[in-house]
Amino acid sequence: MNSIERTWQFVDDNSSQLIADLQRFVQQKSISSSGEGVEVCAGLLASMMEEVGIDAKVMPTEGLPVVFGHVAADRDDAPTLLIYTHYDVQPAEPEEDWESPPWEARIVEDRIIGRGTTDAKGNLMAHIKAVQALKATGGMPINIKFIFDGEEESGSPSLPAFVDANRDLLQADAALSFDGGFDAGNVPRINLGTSGLLFVQLKARGGQNDLHSARARLVPNPAWKLVWALSSMKDKDSNILIDGFYDDVRLPTPRERELLEQAGWDDEEQKRSLGTDEFVGGVSGTDALQQLLFTPTCNIAGFASGYVGEGRKTLLPATAAVNIDFRLVSDQDPSDILAKLRAHLDRHGFEDIEIDHEGGGIEPSRTNPDDPFVQVVVDAAKTVYQKDPTVRPTGDASGRQAVWLAGKLGIPGAGTAVGPPDWRGHAANEFMTIQHFLDGIKYAATIWTNWAETHASNQ
Repeated sequence: MNSIERTWQFVDDNSSQLIADLQRFVQQKSISSSGEGVEVCAGLLASMMEEVGIDAKVMPTEGLPVVFGHVAADRDDAPTLLIYTHYDVQPAEPEEDWESPPWEARIVEDRIIGRGTTDAKGNLMAHIKAVQALKATGGMPINIKFIFDGEEESGSPSLPAFVDANRDLLQADAALSFDGGFDAGNVPRINLGTSGLLFVQLKARGGQNDLHSARARLVPNPAWKLVWALSSMKDKDSNILIDGFYDDVRLPTPRERELLEQAGWDDEEQKRSLGTDEFVGGVSGTDALQQLLFTPTCNIAGFASGYVGEGRKTLLPATAAVNIDFRLVSDQDPSDILAKLRAHLDRHGFEDIEIDHEGGGIEPSRTNPDDPFVQVVVDAAKTVYQKDPTVRPTGDASGRQAVWLAGKLGIPGAGTAVGPPDWRGHAANEFMTIQHFLDGIKYAATIWTNWAETHASNQ
């Protein structure tokens, strides 16, 4: 029996205690949107890390705390991996929709039911228990730094400043995150990038107060002003007309296109899932997946003005507002797009439209799919799960996780997950299966062990 086989055997032999520790973690609330229980959970997490030999500390941020940890390898020339995931969770309301109390972490057949079991306390605990298993069966093959976020479910607003202030502390050779679950068909997934995000609200004003609509002959209508501004920003073929918007877009490489072709995209299944009869622009097949992952957007998320209730109310509104989100791709910069939006509005006569923007946006990120670290993660997934993972060269969602961190620090990164495919994310009856959790511990330990061997062979 080699070292990783001994580690796997430890996981199987100690499964009851490993599961009990996940239950203990889930039972502590940590709702970032309200702050309820977050600081207490940070303290619990740090103590659970210390229990398995991880040096841990709770570090303040501008918002809710980060829990940082470090564990050293048993050899001097080992690489350093930065691991990101989060300990905060979504609210559980309405709690009456749960089949068992959301903070109980009750085991029902093969499932642990509770808020955060997959997102992301089960994913997080897989790392902590992998440290425990490796230390008990042969030692740590690599150096690991842990950054456990307390604000991910709220957009990680404090993370950029934390990273900038702690660059020396966070230096590593690669970054990895565990969050969420498998793809449909119980297929493990690996993401090598994320989309960026810029969210703005445009506001326009007409008169000082709402007026009788007959006054529309004299008083400007702010809703029309926003409609005209919006029509100047995007045409009917979905081309974004803001000058310079596409200047920094990095197209997929031939290797990334190859990964898209291998992804098993199914037009009809995706249309059923999305509730649509056609895709924008009539794209299909691999081209549809490429459009999803590599094309930036300008999306109207909501429009508010005047009266839209039952019956007639002939009103000239005083104000109008529209929420717009831009999904960005590498190498677009949210602050640059914001400046180009302002310049576009001014150039088209909409100087009086206000742009309300909070936060700095989220930068897009992408890792080279041929980086040796990526192959380590892919090979570990094949070993543990006995099937090829889905590898996406980037993702359609936005977030400040491992690949985002990797981009900030100038290192390769990958994001993967250990939860079940139908884990009921952000909804009632979220769950983690016992087998997915135990396999997730083995997955983490295998990635670390394989990377140590790859690194040593390349020295």
